[in-house]
Amino acid sequence: MHSRRHISGVTLLELVVVLVIVAIVLGFAIPNFRTLIQNRRINGLTDNLFNSLSYARSLALSNDEPVTVCPYNTPGNTTCGTNWSAGWIVVKQPPLGTSAVLNTTVLNANGPTLKATAYGGSGNIAQITFNGRGLLSTGQVLLTACDSRGHSQARSILVYSTGFIQASNTPGTAADGTTALSCP
Repeated sequence: MHSRRHISGVTLLELVVVLVIVAIVLGFAIPNFRTLIQNRRINGLTDNLFNSLSYARSLALSNDEPVTVCPYNTPGNTTCGTNWSAGWIVVKQPPLGTSAVLNTTVLNANGPTLKATAYGGSGNIAQITFNGRGLLSTGQVLLTACDSRGHSQARSILVYSTGFIQASNTPGTAADGTTALSCP
């Protein structure tokens, strides 16, 4: 008697069918994954900025001295830069003594862009300073984060003159819920 061995394997047709199904699934998943990553980046940027602003205000109130949030310049430098998209620093500015950098956030050059403007106006804001009472030394400030998707997916933070900080809940709309955002 001869015994036959049973050889199991996959036919070429079965392999092609599986590859076609995988290609179809990837065709739907990759664009959604890219959107997910873009959303995480822009939300992460606004969350970090919100936390830095809250920290600066809290520190100004607790120490009764001005604290500034402004664009990042160079490592260890207490002077403000000019480009919010490079990142930002939190600087303690005591009336006597020297300024000190308390927090630094450097942004990726390929990430979302950030701009600061006077809320209700068009002028750019170079720095946001909370005085010893937690109030802004300037008028209201609108910080807008944008990516390649444009204003429809932009996120914002609104800092009121009273020092209250509010983040937008709806992409494309300022934190007040009524003002449409614009991107550079």
